[in-house]
Amino acid sequence: MLKLKSQIEACLQWGESSIWNNYDFEKLSEQIVEKTGVSLSVSTLKRIFGKVSYKSEPSMTTLNALAQFLDYEDWRDFLVKNTENTDEASPSKVIAIPPVSTPTLPSQKPSFWNRQRWALVALVVVSLSIFGFYFLSSKPKYNPDDFSFSSKTILTEGLPNSVIFDFDASNANPQDSIFISQSWDVRRKVWVNKNHKHHSSIYYYPGYFRAKLMIGKEIIKEHDIQIKTDGWLGVVEADWGVEPLYFKQSDIVKTPVVEVNKELLGKYNVPLHPTPPKVRIFNQKDIKGIMTDNFTFETELKSGPPEGSNACQKITVLLQAKNDIMIIPLTSVGCVGDISLAAFGYYVESKKADLSGFGCTPSDWTKLRIECKQGLMKLFVNNKVAYTAKIENAPTDIIGVQYRFNGTGAVRNTWLEGKEEKIVF
Repeated sequence: MLKLKSQIEACLQWGESSIWNNYDFEKLSEQIVEKTGVSLSVSTLKRIFGKVSYKSEPSMTTLNALAQFLDYEDWRDFLVKNTENTDEASPSKVIAIPPVSTPTLPSQKPSFWNRQRWALVALVVVSLSIFGFYFLSSKPKYNPDDFSFSSKTILTEGLPNSVIFDFDASNANPQDSIFISQSWDVRRKVWVNKNHKHHSSIYYYPGYFRAKLMIGKEIIKEHDIQIKTDGWLGVVEADWGVEPLYFKQSDIVKTPVVEVNKELLGKYNVPLHPTPPKVRIFNQKDIKGIMTDNFTFETELKSGPPEGSNACQKITVLLQAKNDIMIIPLTSVGCVGDISLAAFGYYVESKKADLSGFGCTPSDWTKLRIECKQGLMKLFVNNKVAYTAKIENAPTDIIGVQYRFNGTGAVRNTWLEGKEEKIVF
């Protein structure tokens, strides 16, 4: 159980379970039922994690649900894949059998050619075993044509937005679990009944998502879903599955500036201390023809003063494309030692490269400009080249922009231009 608990702790990143409180166990219970369809009570989870003393062993239903929460097939699959480290195979349960040595008489010593022959046989057997294992494990279990998966979006644009999934998974084996994943992150898949035909989900953030119908870990069908904003949208980020705080558009759009300031946060009783809230500003729409390998993007932005635990004043600018993304960091000059850049398949971090060009004075207006021609990208910060990169992914349409601030932030003069069209946000 120690291995299971440590993997759950690593997955959640809430710190060691010894410091979790009742609220944490309630959140974990909710996430487990969302992902596996199995409801484990708070008291059961507390017993598993040693917060409450209990002498009985957990039920197989509980163990299977916890293993599936970690993306294993079931408890048996967890044990098989963690044989060397799992506490179930403790030294007290292992019986050591001493080796038996059989002396070989000189006349019984195998000849050189016999040894070579047996070595060749062993090599062939091992090779065939590896090939057979690879072939069987990589061969899909199901034919996608035996299933259907589609969806419709309730609102044309605006958040939150519901999506109704229509599916037919009746051809799945009775023992296999059916899941729907709203996006690329299959860890957030939800269990659905194979005999049902519909499933509803709420999207709290805009973006371009690839929804998936899954049987176990096998992706059977997938299709794209775009959730658009109605112009500029400002939110205070919440935990996954929890509705964020949405600002009224009239609260944040003060032409030509889009801003979430201290007064606005105070109006909604959002504190800046000790940890400032994670504020996001979006503008995502149905743009066609401005491609990731040929475009120019320009924007000006600034962060509020370094309130609370926000000395670095890190800002992230994201260019959202269809199933692709660019993530640009900006931070105070002294904090450039811990940032990273992702650019449509290209990735680099400050531990291995010089990203000091992304250092600035975040409280002042900072100009970010990106020029990309035939996949070669130049990034400018305040008119100075900060970095150059060659994107690696196939070109696709850019559909919008997103900004992430720790606390308050503002944006202005934002536009995107392709070969034939210019979009002013």
